[in-house]
Amino acid sequence: MDEQMNELLELAKKIRRNDRICLLLTFGGIALTVALLGSGYFFIGIILVIAALIMNGVCSHKIGRKYRELYKTTLVNRVAAEFFQNFEYLPDTGYEKNDLRSLEIMQFGSDYNSEDTIRGTYNGVPFTRADVYIADTSTDSEGNTTTTEYFKGQWLMITSNKDFHSDLQIIQKGFGFTKRKKGFFTRKEERRHVFETEDVSFNKRFQCLCQNDAEAFYLLTPGLMQSLMQLSETLPYKMMVAYVQNQIHVLIDTHRDSMEPSKPKNGNFDRQLADIRQDMEIITRSISGLLVDRNLYRA
Repeated sequence: MDEQMNELLELAKKIRRNDRICLLLTFGGIALTVALLGSGYFFIGIILVIAALIMNGVCSHKIGRKYRELYKTTLVNRVAAEFFQNFEYLPDTGYEKNDLRSLEIMQFGSDYNSEDTIRGTYNGVPFTRADVYIADTSTDSEGNTTTTEYFKGQWLMITSNKDFHSDLQIIQKGFGFTKRKKGFFTRKEERRHVFETEDVSFNKRFQCLCQNDAEAFYLLTPGLMQSLMQLSETLPYKMMVAYVQNQIHVLIDTHRDSMEPSKPKNGNFDRQLADIRQDMEIITRSISGLLVDRNLYRA
């Protein structure tokens, strides 16, 4: 095991040790408070316990932040190198909200976050992916707060080699909170309408929205539809594919953050490495499913 992996294991041990110390301080503080109850030293005991908890918390936060940084730069980079060529991993960078909003393929609410950007190539196809979280938080008249999650998962972008003159959305049934761009104030030529293919099985699993039927026929080849059907069967998540602004967007709604750090078990990171590989395979399988016509992608 190399030096960085050893450092990660040592940091994980420190995190566990600090967790135990925090637990002991909490129970010790309760015992001390009960013992000093009614005495003149009661408040002094409380202050000492609070001060100790704060100091331990600051130390734990510092170690945890360092662990997270090293985890991502070490483990994620190591696995990404197995899959992609000329890749760049930016753990604290994501998509700009306004850039995604301008695509008009998803609804947006009050809450948004994006991170863990990877740029690279797979089988000669350049791509960018990032984790995206979209939600809306509202408060009713009684002060009760409710958060509705619109999307939480991987958002993959592939640059097309050919120009698309109109939009096409391929939405798996059950994938919610899409924006369909068909409102009254949308210009007629920009509105997306429901488009059905000649494949009845595909129509049962996906709904297509397009601006131009002829171009939708051009994009939705039998091979692409078959690949999307297979992808929807093998991935345990709902998905949407959108051809917008000369890019192919693949949204996989995993309902979780990818590549987030967890603590090792049995003195190794085998489980973590396997989890990261699964996240990477979502990217590769998505790209492979769209590579029916390689001329659509910029090499």
